[in-house]
Amino acid sequence: MEEVKKADFVKWLPKVDRSMVSLAGFKGAYLGELSLNRLPVPEGFVVTSEAYSDFLSSSGINEKIKVMLDRAKPEDNSSFSELLSGIKSIIMNAEFSEELKEDIIDSYQALGADRIEIGKGSAKDILNSASEPVFVSVRSSLCFKSKREESAREQDTYLNVKGNDEVLEHIKSAFASIFNTKTIKRELSNGAKLDDLKMAVVVQKMVNPEKSGFIISRDLSGSISIYSIWGIGEGMNIKDITPDKCVLSKNLSVTEKRVGQKNFYVARSSSGALKTVPSSEERRSSEVLNNYEIQRLGDLAEKIDSHFGVPQKIDFAIDESGIYIMQSEDIEIGEKTKEESEISKPARIDSHESRRVEKVDKVTKTKLKLLLDSPFMVEEGEATGLKKVGFFGLENIIRKTGKHPLYFLNSNYINEYENLIYEGVSLVARNFDEIMVRTSDFLSSEFSDLQGSKNLPEGNPLLGLHGIRFGLRYQSILEAELRALKRSSQNSNVGVLIPNIISVDELKKVRAILQKIEFENVKLGVIIETPAAVQLIKDFCEEKVNSIVINSSRLLEYLLAIDNKNADVSELFNEMNPAFLYQLEYMIRVAKRNNVETNFVGSSPWNDKIIQYLVRKGTDFVITSPYDAKLVSEKIRSFESDFISGTDSEPRKYEIGKVKEDYLKDEKSKED
Repeated sequence: MEEVKKADFVKWLPKVDRSMVSLAGFKGAYLGELSLNRLPVPEGFVVTSEAYSDFLSSSGINEKIKVMLDRAKPEDNSSFSELLSGIKSIIMNAEFSEELKEDIIDSYQALGADRIEIGKGSAKDILNSASEPVFVSVRSSLCFKSKREESAREQDTYLNVKGNDEVLEHIKSAFASIFNTKTIKRELSNGAKLDDLKMAVVVQKMVNPEKSGFIISRDLSGSISIYSIWGIGEGMNIKDITPDKCVLSKNLSVTEKRVGQKNFYVARSSSGALKTVPSSEERRSSEVLNNYEIQRLGDLAEKIDSHFGVPQKIDFAIDESGIYIMQSEDIEIGEKTKEESEISKPARIDSHESRRVEKVDKVTKTKLKLLLDSPFMVEEGEATGLKKVGFFGLENIIRKTGKHPLYFLNSNYINEYENLIYEGVSLVARNFDEIMVRTSDFLSSEFSDLQGSKNLPEGNPLLGLHGIRFGLRYQSILEAELRALKRSSQNSNVGVLIPNIISVDELKKVRAILQKIEFENVKLGVIIETPAAVQLIKDFCEEKVNSIVINSSRLLEYLLAIDNKNADVSELFNEMNPAFLYQLEYMIRVAKRNNVETNFVGSSPWNDKIIQYLVRKGTDFVITSPYDAKLVSEKIRSFESDFISGTDSEPRKYEIGKVKEDYLKDEKSKED
């Protein structure tokens, strides 16, 4: 290993190998190893752990942080989180030394040069050939082994960063992200000190890919699996995108192909922002990779697997200049790898790795609530500044146990099931002013792998035993869920959403259970996702429900008789279908007449036409994921400027102040 000098703050990737984990972190060391071995890795450099240490000491904050950590009480979640937030603020307000700042800026500017071999010469030698500043990714790289969960990503990544000041600021933010509550609590409990916890940061040229995906380099049979989509890898997070899958044998011959339905793709705008774009008809159901690309990716996977000696998950991107390896990490293989299990839900690339949640700062008449599908999305939700969760599903809390609700019922562990729900919901609820929780909705096609599932095939699971009809069939399960929500509501504002409801009788039976457990004063909403529910909207309002949630994805499938996963008909799946718009307008009108809150959750929050329609009709809330919240709020604000500005509906200044106070979290109060 090369001896580290005091001023060795920046290392170009071809100068890094996997023996340098303490200097470059695991991510940096692996990327350096790939680059060193002439594998196609985007140009970049590592801001080393030496730079991190110099920053803490030269800015004078090292001792201050040590003192704060020494008096920390990790067992007190609230005060510990506040203390770490204070440390992050100290880091963000500190300054880099001039020497460190100069090294980083010189290296960043060198990335703008054309046709250079970064491994040769110094950054200053090539500055004259540098051009316009380039977009880069800024990714944290831990320099110590952490016993986090395999799927956890606790430190920050930033994409599409451009300009000297922006790069410096985002590197500082990545440094600060080491003080994640889970990370620090875990490491302190294992006896770590501040000096043991070091961070490096990887800065690389952004690739603007036409295609992307990931590879599982080896399963138990030795096969290679390649998953691919159009556009940027963030598309793996969108449920309307099912990636292609290609399986290669040991000799790289294709043994299996599955073409996914790719209705959308994610692209980068000229400003660097990510946007979701509808796919052309041709691309929706066509193969992403050509034969050459499949063979080349298989070859690269084989080489990387052989080099590291253990199976790898390899992220890749393809642009007009060729194939790039974005990251490689060790994985364990079993009967089914974790990555392949995720594909069936569908596939995901970690959201922290590929997307920057942004704070909502627009105050609109049509307001936003959050859609969260996991307790582990709390940080993303909080980052938006929004105060209310409009839709929280229980399924991922339960799936994590590997057991179906029927397992708990039939094993007489229903109290354990209740505690499981209580703990998961409470983890989210205490961070928001309101959370509306959907009682469990298990489709047999999606959850048959869980222990205790009946595992009985249904011709069409959407028409089968799920949602509230399952809850009322197995009332002990439903009652346990409602008791858990009641317990969670002792310190938080927790409401209940009823899924797949088709009759007033079902609503009355749920109310009877709520009365039985003395939880009848809860805010109660119904999810409108069947034609029957649309027709009964007046009856639901007369039964004094507090809110309706219009689930456009399911309602459209039922209303138009379209399986959105069927490539032959999915192009007809359209939220602007007049039949759907008529029903939508009717539901909003009836609910508003009865003073029932209206909420809309859909598969296409980026669809300008549907957002315009919702604004025109006076919808109270649009429910959206943390990743789309900023974009949706800006679209709503733009349309409201067109439709509401200058009318009696436009909020007055004092109303805007009140709405902002109720609607968005006050950053100053959070810091205090």
